[in-house]
Amino acid sequence: MARVMKDSGIEWIGEIPIDWECTRISSLYSERNTKVSDKDYVPLSVTKQGIVLQLDSAAKTNDGDNRKLVCKGDFVINSRSDRRGSCGISDYDGSVSLINTVIHPKRNVCNDYFQFAFKTERFADEYFRWGNGIVDDLWSTKWSAFKRIGICCPRLDVRIQIANYLHINCARIDFTIEKQKTIIEKLKQYKQAIITEAVTKGLDPTVKMKPSGVEWIGEIPADWERKKIKYTSQIMRGKFNHRPRNDPRYYGGSYPFVQTGDVARAEKYITEYSQTLNDLGFAVSKQFPAGSVVLTIAANVGDVAILNFDACFPDSVVGFVPNTDTAWNYLYYCFVAMKNQLIKNAIISTQLNLNIEIIKEETIPFPNFEEQRVISQYLDEKCAKIDDIIVGKQKLNAQLIEYKKSLIYECVTGKREVG
Repeated sequence: MARVMKDSGIEWIGEIPIDWECTRISSLYSERNTKVSDKDYVPLSVTKQGIVLQLDSAAKTNDGDNRKLVCKGDFVINSRSDRRGSCGISDYDGSVSLINTVIHPKRNVCNDYFQFAFKTERFADEYFRWGNGIVDDLWSTKWSAFKRIGICCPRLDVRIQIANYLHINCARIDFTIEKQKTIIEKLKQYKQAIITEAVTKGLDPTVKMKPSGVEWIGEIPADWERKKIKYTSQIMRGKFNHRPRNDPRYYGGSYPFVQTGDVARAEKYITEYSQTLNDLGFAVSKQFPAGSVVLTIAANVGDVAILNFDACFPDSVVGFVPNTDTAWNYLYYCFVAMKNQLIKNAIISTQLNLNIEIIKEETIPFPNFEEQRVISQYLDEKCAKIDDIIVGKQKLNAQLIEYKKSLIYECVTGKREVG
């Protein structure tokens, strides 16, 4: 028999079962606004994964005496729109920064049920709809508005039943997702091992070997050379690390401007880019031709890809135009194989940085051009098969994540019957 539904009168909730009610959050929770010091109460971080002991990566302030008290069982939510989804029930007594809103149940409300409701995307939309701020992308929602938001409130026993159901089923989904992530990581390691083996040992397991004298390479086939990267390519560094505006001297040309993020996102070939130089107002004084191997040397050091078009880059990217005796595809795979070596040579300041002079002096195994081509073709085929499996598992995880979101929303709004 179909469940009888009614209009909740609240847009983000929609229809609810006929015997459910809705109420305002203020009828269920009160704000905890006690100011404390992190000297007395352990600092906590409010993350998308919930409330945790303060992360090493969290921004620290000198105002540790001006924080909010959190008691075990309190629900904490970050009020800023750029921290969307950062919330949860605290398992700790502690303190959080003032940007967070701390609330505690007025009575036994089944905190877990409301935590699931508060973590839905539709609630997040509603939460920030009640906020205000100077710009749309930096919005905050205060308790004075938060407490007025409507929320589903079925009978207590129904809330408990839904919370228990979601804990069990979400745990199953999370287990499957983590299992797929583990398999994906192992496939990536396997792919890395295949690439390293091919570019350092070749494809003939019976060939005579000799020491390369380079730690990350080990032995190489006896008829191979070793060559410093500076002798394999014309090396260029991107130029643009600033954005001049309203100055006609900086305009001219419409070459794609490819940023470090575009390199990181590329599977192998860069086929998309963020903006063009005309959009940004940069001078066209550096251009990497199609077929260049490009390498990031700051932040995510060692990300590598091949350009499918002429482009310009910021100074955090180095481009390599292979010489006639160097196959660009083989050079790409050499950079993939030596990524850990590049990271090892990077300098840590505020972020990782790799000196271009160090890259030039690095040595790679160097077979003749025809063997480079054969190795590259072999790796293209092997890596494509592994990538297909990885993509399939990533799609499965994306579907599971969307299913979990839908499951939670449908359960906490009564659209899916539990039990």
